[in-house]
Amino acid sequence: REALARYVAAIGGTALPPRWTLGFANTAMGLADASDAQQRIRDFLGHAEGDGFPLSSFHFGSGYTSRGKQRYVFTWNLDKFPEPRHLMTAFAQAGVRTVANLKPCLLNDHPAYAQLVADGAFIRDDAGPCLEQFWDGWGAHLDFTREGDRDWWQRGLQEQVLDVGIDVGWNDNNEYEIWGERAVIHGFGETLPMLRARPLQPLLMTRATYDQQARHKPDERVYTITRAGPPGLQRWAQTWTGDNSTSWHTMRWNQRMALTMSLSGMFNTGHDIGGFDGPVPDAEMLVRWTQACCLVPRMIMNSWKADGSVNSPWLHPEATAPIRAAVALRLKLMPYLYTQLWRATREHLPVLRPTLFDFGDDRETWADNDEMMVGPDLLAAPVFEPHARTRRVYLPRTPHGWFDWWTGMHHAGGKTVEVAAPLHRLPLFVRGGALVPTTDIPHDSARTEEPSRALLWFPGKDGSEDALLFEDDGLQNAHTPDRRVVHRAAHHQVDLHVP
Repeated sequence: REALARYVAAIGGTALPPRWTLGFANTAMGLADASDAQQRIRDFLGHAEGDGFPLSSFHFGSGYTSRGKQRYVFTWNLDKFPEPRHLMTAFAQAGVRTVANLKPCLLNDHPAYAQLVADGAFIRDDAGPCLEQFWDGWGAHLDFTREGDRDWWQRGLQEQVLDVGIDVGWNDNNEYEIWGERAVIHGFGETLPMLRARPLQPLLMTRATYDQQARHKPDERVYTITRAGPPGLQRWAQTWTGDNSTSWHTMRWNQRMALTMSLSGMFNTGHDIGGFDGPVPDAEMLVRWTQACCLVPRMIMNSWKADGSVNSPWLHPEATAPIRAAVALRLKLMPYLYTQLWRATREHLPVLRPTLFDFGDDRETWADNDEMMVGPDLLAAPVFEPHARTRRVYLPRTPHGWFDWWTGMHHAGGKTVEVAAPLHRLPLFVRGGALVPTTDIPHDSARTEEPSRALLWFPGKDGSEDALLFEDDGLQNAHTPDRRVVHRAAHHQVDLHVP
């Protein structure tokens, strides 16, 4: 714990995103790639509105910039999106935030390419801009150590994304796979070999996006996303486990990736629910994948399927209700999740932890397992096998044992139990002695901003426990420093203390 906290503090800590980013998000590459993309995306929003589904954000794939398979950053294909501002207005009126995919490589027939070359832009070698294959074309990567490239990027982001009404830039395909040994970057005036500087480019790309969004809405906390970057990227962005493939194996190992990323200092992460590519997930797999991700900081369905299918709550009608139940669990636990993410920014400790992190003195927690702690009090045990309707779970040794979230049954710690795992619910346990802040309504209509609060007490042997609840407006930069609400339960009495 101490080593991880010192390390994360040393590399700049973790950004606290707006609370709405903890809601359920959806996207699909096929929607924005379609010839009638604007209508299809508007229909998707209408479906969510008609169903009353708590969609918090929609992420636009790069298809809004595409002509055929090629992508042209900071341009709009107005044949597919004839009125993009009208579409963003519809999302805003529905209370759904929007995110746009951005790519740092400009194809050599991009409308801005020739002028940028003339201005000395791009990562270069002796012959000029380093051309690499990118999205079925040839293009050059912007050099974010060069002021002119950064300025061009930020103008494009402002004029073609933020001014159109989109809230967030999503920095994608930014691994900078440039392998020429003679390639160099500007290096802020001190030329550096690209082979030494590759991780720097996605980091600076993400920071350029972050800074422009901060200028655009100076009173709002900034949220941005990146697919690549070195240690330090967590200061400006959330990330995810990349373009995964649809399989039970991937589902299980995505969770393990999230835990190892957390132990490496990247706390705000998630996965593409249902698998980005590969076969279309069946109903059971999509439900179990949603449950596995319903307490992970980034919760999004994202996909590209050859037959045009879209991973969504409505992909399989029989899966919609259990998917909605998983999202409802997340929204009920929103006060707890938000507090854990805030604690990650202050205490430099992960939201997601392997059980050995909190219970390392219990040797059994070091054995191979698929359990996951969410903060210090919740133990989730997702199902990673088809047709399974029970789950064996090792409950770590702890003085007060564990409570089943769904039944209230108490189990002693230090034992393996087999619990029911019906398709409609995630096996979930609460540490004895915990106070868990939740919302206090039976429905999910208010998404992440539901203001009611309840405290669920899971008694310990001594009858008292402290818990931490962090509250602010979930959006603004300015908030009362260290605003905390500490609750103590003692003999069924709850005393509220506000430092």
